[in-house]
Amino acid sequence: MIVRPLAVALASFFVLASPARAADPPPAYGALFDEVWKTVGTNFYDPTFNGRDWRALGDRYRAEASAAPDDAAFGRVANRMLNELGVSHLHLSPPAANAVRGGVGIGAEIETIDGARVVIEVAPLSDAQRQGLRVGDRIVGPKSLAGPLGGAVDVEVMGCDGEVRRMRIRREQASWPPPHPGLSWRILGLRPGLKVGYLRIDRFDDGAAELADRAMDALAETQGIIIDIRRNGGGNLSALRLASYFSGESRPAVALLARPYLDSLGRRATAADLANLAPTQGAYTDAAVFAAVERGRGAAVYQSEDMGAKRYKGAVVVVMSGETASAGEGFALIMRDLAAAPLVGRPTAGQLLSSDRFSLSGGWRLTVPVGGVWGVDGRDFGDRSVTPDVEVPRAAADVCRARDADLDRALEVLESRLGR
Repeated sequence: MIVRPLAVALASFFVLASPARAADPPPAYGALFDEVWKTVGTNFYDPTFNGRDWRALGDRYRAEASAAPDDAAFGRVANRMLNELGVSHLHLSPPAANAVRGGVGIGAEIETIDGARVVIEVAPLSDAQRQGLRVGDRIVGPKSLAGPLGGAVDVEVMGCDGEVRRMRIRREQASWPPPHPGLSWRILGLRPGLKVGYLRIDRFDDGAAELADRAMDALAETQGIIIDIRRNGGGNLSALRLASYFSGESRPAVALLARPYLDSLGRRATAADLANLAPTQGAYTDAAVFAAVERGRGAAVYQSEDMGAKRYKGAVVVVMSGETASAGEGFALIMRDLAAAPLVGRPTAGQLLSSDRFSLSGGWRLTVPVGGVWGVDGRDFGDRSVTPDVEVPRAAADVCRARDADLDRALEVLESRLGR
């Protein structure tokens, strides 16, 4: 039985725990392993298990997992088994008491650019900020910054000026939850008669549809909009409300297919199969998306809205990156298909599936992809990276110069569509 699939997938930020003192009495890891194996076996969306033999995988890992000396060792074994399926949104998280131990960083967002780990953002109020970590710094060492919450790590960085600095930074939990609200916008007047809107979206969560309405009302008089989803890690189908402003008419946009439907189909889904499903409109919360899949016995097609006089008639460009994941990737695909919006930047993460979280014995949590994502033309979007129409290489030097090559190129594309 499928338990409410989580709409167009929440991005997973779980980390394994550090070694913990064995509980008293010792945990029954054999029983917990069977619970993990059965939960995935029942709820994993793909009846073929992505071409793997799930029973054989359980047999291979069961003895090692059962003999684990502590939570950390068990988590490593179980997650190795889960990784054999080769999909995103499949991860076992340790009990809450252990979850942050061994898993937090230094309060900074770090991205790999030109093979170097470059600081992109430093969290306000963080110890990293107080110790002088700066945007543009390249992390020289150590290889891993993660460790116990509150512990310190000696960090060596090379600044934009080439100077090497050393600092001791306290590990702090700063990456989750993401900033709220997930949508922000502004208007830039480029010259008389030309106003461009900038809309940044970091999450598509419940409430994002209402924020999209407010944003589009504020940006209605602009001649063009750049939508920035470079740091969008996921969310739900509230993304479809925003896309409706650009689509021009009500049209099927994307389908979620879960195990019951795919089992009954007994083969790969086709465009003809999806055309026979009743379309769902206005499913902009997790609960609404769950309900549509349940009504469709494991399948739902979600449709954009006809916004009528509110439809945006200017030009639009979408900017994305390798940090764009899950529902962010779904939005990029929908904007390309429904609004013919050019995509600028770099290929996305390739982590598009619909997942749910299951509570297991002892406080463990298991994230499982319980729904695949299809285009209404029968294309399987599952875990496939979205490639840009205009690719923009990124250099570490750009970060130091505070130059945003992505937005520079996006503005050029937008102005070319407007006719300079």
